[in-house]
Amino acid sequence: MRILLFGGFLGSGKTSIILQLARQITAAGGETVAIIENEIGEEGVDDKLLAASGLTVKPLFGGCVCCQITGDLVAAVKEIAETLNPDWLIIEMTGLAIPGNVARLIRQYNTSGSKCKTITVVDAGRWAELKQVLEPLLLSQVQDSDLIIVNKTDIAGPEVNNTVEDVRASVGKVTILTASAVKILPPALFKEVINLE
Repeated sequence: MRILLFGGFLGSGKTSIILQLARQITAAGGETVAIIENEIGEEGVDDKLLAASGLTVKPLFGGCVCCQITGDLVAAVKEIAETLNPDWLIIEMTGLAIPGNVARLIRQYNTSGSKCKTITVVDAGRWAELKQVLEPLLLSQVQDSDLIIVNKTDIAGPEVNNTVEDVRASVGKVTILTASAVKILPPALFKEVINLE
């Protein structure tokens, strides 16, 4: 089982990318995908959207995976590995989680030896505005990522280049790719996301 851990601030487009990614994985090679959906509160919308697309979804509610339900996350990963044993496990974190911290937790307690990749999704058009108010959170989300996707480039306009350069200044040599909010993931992006080497 290979693990893809998706983070990024609220509204960055994580669910849309995950849905496209899961469809491409299952269509390309017939591999199986399970998803853990973490949302704050008692009910979630994203898990219903993903489940309606025929994907196996395990929702975790009531707290942020980075600080309140870490034990539940470790247990859920173990349960999915033992009962479903999918080719891929995609974990979508709440928009307030810090992906690098969660990845360390998974790597520490992962007894199956599964490879794990951290992908942070950034909203190209809102990055600068959000950074003015939430800079520590946004920077902590992109740091320690294995891959960053600057999303919604089709609706961000000229802000895209500024966002990419600002994110690059914050993370150094991490691969940064761009994606559209409405188009299918391009082959190069799909390959980069599923490359766990």
